[in-house]
Parts: sequence; structure tokens; C-alpha cells
Amino acid sequence: MEREIVIDVRNLRKTYRLFKRNSDRIKETFHPFRKKYHHPFDAIKDLSFQVRKGESIGIIGRNGSGKSTLLQILCNILQPTSGSVTVNGRISALLELGAGFNPEFTGRENVYLSTAIMGLSHEEVESRFDTITDFAEIGEFIDQPVKLYSSGMYVRLAFATAISIEPELLIVDEALAVGDIFFQQKCIARMKEMLSSCTIVFVTHDMHAVANLCERVVVIDGGLKLFEGSPLEGISTYTKIIHNERFQRQDSTRPQEVVPVDNPVRHTSGAPWKHVPADAKGGANEIEILQVRLLGEDYERKETVMAGQTCIIQMVVEAKNNKANVIFGYTLKDRIGNAIFGENTCSSLQESFAIAAGQHLVTITFTWPEIYPATYTFTLGVGEGNDPFVHTIHCWAHNILSISALSPGKGVHGIFNNPILECSIGSVQ
Repeated sequence: MEREIVIDVRNLRKTYRLFKRNSDRIKETFHPFRKKYHHPFDAIKDLSFQVRKGESIGIIGRNGSGKSTLLQILCNILQPTSGSVTVNGRISALLELGAGFNPEFTGRENVYLSTAIMGLSHEEVESRFDTITDFAEIGEFIDQPVKLYSSGMYVRLAFATAISIEPELLIVDEALAVGDIFFQQKCIARMKEMLSSCTIVFVTHDMHAVANLCERVVVIDGGLKLFEGSPLEGISTYTKIIHNERFQRQDSTRPQEVVPVDNPVRHTSGAPWKHVPADAKGGANEIEILQVRLLGEDYERKETVMAGQTCIIQMVVEAKNNKANVIFGYTLKDRIGNAIFGENTCSSLQESFAIAAGQHLVTITFTWPEIYPATYTFTLGVGEGNDPFVHTIHCWAHNILSISALSPGKGVHGIFNNPILECSIGSVQ
């Protein structure tokens, strides 16, 4: 039996009038011949999709793609320019940090105010108040003005209040990003519990949350729907958009070097090469990394990865003269620059390579381990010597590639999961 449609968006468009100067608004309003001083900007263009009861759908896209505008229309805060939006059910929305809270009121007063606005009676809030404060975990601060709260306290109380009304539709716009990891996990677990009786529309840049929480994903870019379907395919589409934006920005300053085609299979792949700019390099530069790319086992571009999958790093390097004992390697780093793992050919293969002067294609293959889901960057290196730790560094290409690690349906209990090999229970003597 097909589930009931609770959100129906058809040919939605939201257009804003943009003026160069504030005075142009007045000129246009009172101009006797209705001269136009603005130019239109479409934040959303002909967007259509449906959400069914009990479904969890993710809306993802770059900043400025139209996601928040869409959610404000769903919540009836904004009106569309054209098209239609039909929403059936009681909505609870967490559109921004502490939205609707009065900074001069205490946490307690804001809970009563916000829930009253959402339709709960004083008696209903009384019966749920302890549950709200227990979830929020802000202790005695509940009776302090919320202007004194940290961002984490703000969002904990806002989320606890939003879910307290037992909504039929819960709309969350990136607000959970400021909470600590334990609170984020708690919120995800609570939203999973709610799915039996609640429909969730979730906007976030946390691809792990999308993979684990959402049944379906809509990818928006420039106000247009680019993709609608499975979370993993949607995440891949979104990551490609981010990478393409970065490639275009960095590659436009210098023409690409010509890559020697010594392996037609690998070079006919659709995966683009990324030029390594001078300011991303360091080292003696007798061997230089010119271009790089990250591929999967099918030799197509790799945007997301899960444990056990094959990763292939390719580098085009140029040696100024003949070199012996050449070492190639990589380091994976997290968002704040911590080295998570890495390896080089001298250490892993107990082997170094001899190369002639000129350009060469280097291919490094490894299996992705089970690590915490996040976005990571690769630093790639070329050295010369016989020791994996002490050698001449000819070129480091710093933080030149990125990849999003996913772990759908499974928790990672640290940076890595380290499997338990044995567990036994015995009697105490």
C-alpha cells in the first residue's frame, strides 16, 4: 500500500528583486512610467518533488543553492513566486539556531512561549517539561536568560523543544551542526525513533547523517533539482559539485600540462585531472607533481568511499633528470590537519623506483579502512632515498585531493574501528 503524500512541491519558483542601491527601491515604487531598477534573481527554479508520510528525506547542496529558501516556503514563512506547495500535517521546524527564542527570556520561559506558538497548551507543556530539559541537558541554566547560553546549549534546548510537540512533520535546517558529537548522535537516534510516526525533512552538510538517516535525497544547485534518489548516489552527486567548483577555481589560473598517454584504458576514464598549483607544493622540486586525481577500482572519479573499497591515486610527475631510489607516498588528514593514516612505497613495498628525465604516470592503489565518517584530504609526496622515514623530499602536494568517508548503518567508535577478535565469559573464583 502506497503511503500518503504529505508534502507536494510542484514547479516551485521563488524570485527576489535585487537592487544596486536602496534608493532604487523608492525610485521603482514611485516612477510614473514604472521603470525597472531591479534585476530578478531566482533562488528556486521550477522545483518539484513529493514526500510521503513517515519518510526521511535529505535536501543537500552548496551554500546558496536554495535549500533554506525551500524550507521557509514549506513552513509558510515565505510565499512562492509561482508554483504550488501543499503540506499536510503539524509542522515543527528548527530552521536556525534558537529561532523564535527571546534572548531576554529564560530557557524555561522560551520553552513555554515556543510550544504555545506551536499549539500546545500550558498543561501539555507541564507534562512534557521534564522530558524537554532532560534531553537538552542544560541543568540549572534552564532558569537563566538564553542570551547567556553557549551555542551548544541554545541548540540543545531548541531541538528538545521542537520535538516535544510530537510533530507530524519535522523540518531541520543544519541546526545540529553546532552541537557536540554526543548530542548529534543523540539527535540522530531520536529522529530515527520518530520515523514511525513523523516525516522528516533534513538539510545538512553532514554526509554521514544523510547516509544513515535519509531514505531519499534531493540535490539542489543554483535553485534547480539536479538529482533525486538514493542517499549514496545523491552524496556522490553533491560531492562532484563541490569538487567541480574547486577545480574550476584553481585550474583557471594556469593551463594543464600534457599527460603522456602510456595507458589508454586509464587515460580514457572520464575522471578529470587536477592541476597542482605552485603554492600547494613544497620540497626540492627535482621531481615535481604536476597533476593528480583520485579514482575507484573502475577508474572513474572517486568522491565517496566506504570500508573495503579500492582507492587509486594517480599522479603525473616530472623529473628534471634521471633518478634512482624514488619513493612515492600519501598522507590522509582530517579537517584540522591531523594525519590519520598514510604510507609510502619504500615502507610498504620495500621497494624504490628508478625513473628517467621527463613525465611519468604514477599509480598507487590501496584499500580504504573502516574510519570515522567525515571529509578528508590527501597530501601526496615524492622523495628519493633508501629509508622510508629519512630521505630527500622532492615534492609534497599539500591537501590536494579530498574524499568523503561514509559508514552507512554502522557506528565508528573512534578514528578507526578495531574489531574484537574474541570475547568470553567465565566464572569468578
